[in-house]
Amino acid sequence: MDTSLPSRIKAFNANRLPQTLPLKYKAMAEGPFRFFRGTCHLFYEDLLKNYPFPASPRSWICGDLHIENFGSYKGPNRLAYFDLNDFDEAVQAPVLYEIARLLVSIEVATAQSGFSRKEKKDLLHHLLHYYKLVLIRNKPGNVEEETATGLIKKSIKQVAGRTEAELLAKRTNGKVSNAKFIIGPRLLALPKPEKQELAAAFNQWFSEHHHKGYRVTDLGYRVAGTGSIGVRRYACLLENEKKPKRKLIIDIKQALPSCILNYADLQQPSWNNEAARVIGVQEIMQHVSPAFLSTFLYKEVWYVVKELQPTADRISIDNTVKQFSSTQQYLVDLGMLAAAAELRGTGRKKAATADELKEFAIDDNWSSPLLEWCAEYASQVKKDYKTFYAAWKDGYFNSKAI
Repeated sequence: MDTSLPSRIKAFNANRLPQTLPLKYKAMAEGPFRFFRGTCHLFYEDLLKNYPFPASPRSWICGDLHIENFGSYKGPNRLAYFDLNDFDEAVQAPVLYEIARLLVSIEVATAQSGFSRKEKKDLLHHLLHYYKLVLIRNKPGNVEEETATGLIKKSIKQVAGRTEAELLAKRTNGKVSNAKFIIGPRLLALPKPEKQELAAAFNQWFSEHHHKGYRVTDLGYRVAGTGSIGVRRYACLLENEKKPKRKLIIDIKQALPSCILNYADLQQPSWNNEAARVIGVQEIMQHVSPAFLSTFLYKEVWYVVKELQPTADRISIDNTVKQFSSTQQYLVDLGMLAAAAELRGTGRKKAATADELKEFAIDDNWSSPLLEWCAEYASQVKKDYKTFYAAWKDGYFNSKAI
């Protein structure tokens, strides 16, 4: 059995759509941080092979917490929020799983952007300090337009101030009635038979679960993120039949099992399906969840449905790491949000209590081994990226390669 790094990556992605999987590998080839985003499974396989940390309380975790898995979005009340926003890998697990992945992502991202070793150390210590402080205070905070500062304030104002018309103008052909998407790098054309079948099913479901009087006018394969490229994912354009100027853009994303459970023997609460797990944990951990968040069954495959969140609504690494002071404040906020999300899940479905999380933060016998391991693993990520990149350039990940 081939256990090389390229074979591990190829084996994990074997069930992804061949139409879009090459785009995932191309994205991962951009650099160590994008590679890290696309290989959550490697992180947990390596972490749990010889677990390096002391015991920590079991809480709800999003499972793939990295520096770009936070973002701005509008809730059902149409107000803008900034929070954790990707729960595909969500499970109940030791909280150090979550914070370790976040810290490694910062190690990799800041090194890629040229921060010094001292600056990286200061950034990580600041994040951990505020993460622990929120757990000790036992009060989950949240970020809204009125309370946001720095980079997050800029992001959330952009989302709050953007009208539906502006979003539609960028993504559709501008027709008032029977509008269509603009096909491009992030939205691929869907074969007509598949489009017609999915549209009919979604029309009926949306009418029953959300609003009557809307119909699908277009659908396409959506390419977004990194780790999830290759799963079945669609962008859906809906318009009101009586008032066609009223339109909605919906994200429909296949829900797969969490990769964490491939490597960790963690007994989990029972969920009706994988989409119910994703949404269930998301509603527990977020302050306010996105509009239209719900589950959709199509051809025996479960999907997570929500209002489409443009990738621009996440603070990209290029924007976060230009200045030390702005990055420091941003990471302080991320530490606060990570702790707040864990606190919201306390006691839910046998998760740790708030008191247990507080004691964990006060005890602090874990910070030093955590920081040491994360620095070492960030170096491993860079080596793994070079190995992956060489194999990718040689054509190993081409569909015809064996």
